[in-house]
Amino acid sequence: MSEAPLAARPPAQQDPLPAAWPDHLRALPALIEAAGLVSFDFFDTLFIRPLADAEDAFDILGESRGIADFRARRRAAQAGAFRVMQQEKRGEIDLDGIYRCFDGLPDAAAVRDAEYALEQEITLPNPEMIAVFRAALAQGKPVVVTSDMYLRAPWFTALMRRHGLPEVPLFISADRDCTKRDFGALFDLLSAETGVPKERILHIGDNAASDIGKARERGLVAFHYREPRLPPRCKGISPAASLARALIRNHQQEVPPGSLRELGFQKGGPAALGFLDWIAGAARRDGIEHILFVSRDGHILRRMAEQVRPEALPPSSYLLGSRVAFTLAAMTPANFESHLPFLLSGADGLSPAELLARIDVPAPGASVLRDLGLGPETRFRHDQPEPMRGLLKAWRWEILKIARRNRRGLLRHLLELGLRPGQRVALVDVGWNGTTQEAFVAALRGLMPLDVTGYYFCLADSEDARRRRALMPMESLVGPDSVSPGMLAAIHANRVAAEFFFSAPHDPVIGYRDDAGGVVAVEDPGRAPTDGIQAMARELEEGMLDFARHHTGWTRRLGLRADPLGLAMPLLEEMADGSWADHSGLRLVRNFDSWASSANHTMWLTDYAARP
Repeated sequence: MSEAPLAARPPAQQDPLPAAWPDHLRALPALIEAAGLVSFDFFDTLFIRPLADAEDAFDILGESRGIADFRARRRAAQAGAFRVMQQEKRGEIDLDGIYRCFDGLPDAAAVRDAEYALEQEITLPNPEMIAVFRAALAQGKPVVVTSDMYLRAPWFTALMRRHGLPEVPLFISADRDCTKRDFGALFDLLSAETGVPKERILHIGDNAASDIGKARERGLVAFHYREPRLPPRCKGISPAASLARALIRNHQQEVPPGSLRELGFQKGGPAALGFLDWIAGAARRDGIEHILFVSRDGHILRRMAEQVRPEALPPSSYLLGSRVAFTLAAMTPANFESHLPFLLSGADGLSPAELLARIDVPAPGASVLRDLGLGPETRFRHDQPEPMRGLLKAWRWEILKIARRNRRGLLRHLLELGLRPGQRVALVDVGWNGTTQEAFVAALRGLMPLDVTGYYFCLADSEDARRRRALMPMESLVGPDSVSPGMLAAIHANRVAAEFFFSAPHDPVIGYRDDAGGVVAVEDPGRAPTDGIQAMARELEEGMLDFARHHTGWTRRLGLRADPLGLAMPLLEEMADGSWADHSGLRLVRNFDSWASSANHTMWLTDYAARP
């Protein structure tokens, strides 16, 4: 292999680091300026893998080759290679030596070549450190790569060429038979071979022991690089889940840190994509003919299905509606009074006009209110419900007028979506107790017979959920069979977080109006300021879609199996411990719940947080 000579280089033609260095790299310009040579660690510094743990690559390889225990066997082979190395009094191992130590691996050479190729595929430039690399070259500094690795120099050269990077001298432990990690001998070799005194060599790396401790021990100047959004290691997760947790590493420049877009990319996107994968599998198993993504919870799922996984699902539609819209559509003179508890639910602090606005019913005039012992400023109290119950009973025919309009609108909407009587459909909702499905099924009676199965992100282990499960087909990605009782209870306590992640950038649909061009949804904007909540939902949603596109591209390229629960787990963990409420963007969200909103009080999203 020919290597570029160690010399000052002409200014780089691409992307030198801008003048504004990020805080965690602020010390580097002066260090580079003073250095006679700049050495870069390779893995987790100059290049990174979109994995939560580097050894998750072994699981990807095992999955692709159909070797269930490959990770354990690969680790054992590497340990064996180290024993042989010590017996032969060498300083490092290489990939060939590892595969010679495999016990009974069929076609070991082919698997070795597959590992070589996989590492080429998943090892990608770290944008911010590549910028530092180019900046050092642009200043005319000699630059080298110094890495402890069992892969040899041709692998590194091929990868750097693949990504359009200039060739620089390589000090790779597998070629040089010495390492950084053991005694720092690779640093001694670097200084001796380049002729640059150790005190004038700047080494940049991520490993506190080998890159920093050993470099300084051998007399080099060392800069400890800490990747800003390095995910914590997580043992025992699938390759698809590892990729989901670490994908942000390769998209740092596209996704602003601390933004709602980042939150969508890291938490909401994996949960939504995992849920969509689960829905696709359940729909195939259940013979579903049409999927109805209920607004607003189904908005991101419908967009994701159309843009990212169009082949994965049966025909699907975005069903305009809600528990409110469906409950009103099911309301008749015969069952009106049984719906009074629903109409009064969540109404604490609401005025008469606000109570009725939630169902798109105009409030009575002052004289009617006076006759009922109410005034425009009367506030509902749950411990004194009778005055407002009296209002609803007195105004029943106005309410039933809206109910009839909703019933007609719902039927027309279903027909416009192309649904046919008797179809097997799935109603997709976030959760939590099946109330929306129950209301939808009730609204369909005498309207259009459909065979409805409920698919939920999460179902609580509550008495209401168990009762409905006994009456209706309902399944969920997250529930008593998939997570512990304690975690499920904590997720349910923080359910508003999931509701916001899955919320559409439009107001809740509470009914329907006929229009010449078709059915028009009636939306409830609430009765209190929301400070751009729809723009926040759009930003969150776009981050979720970005994630889904990138993750799907990787899983298809690598042939990874779906892991719905594994993808959802980062969001579930934040919900379970309530840490979602610490996000600066979510702390700005107020009056998200239109049903309970009132001009008389403000509810911040974080008011709903439940800490352990």
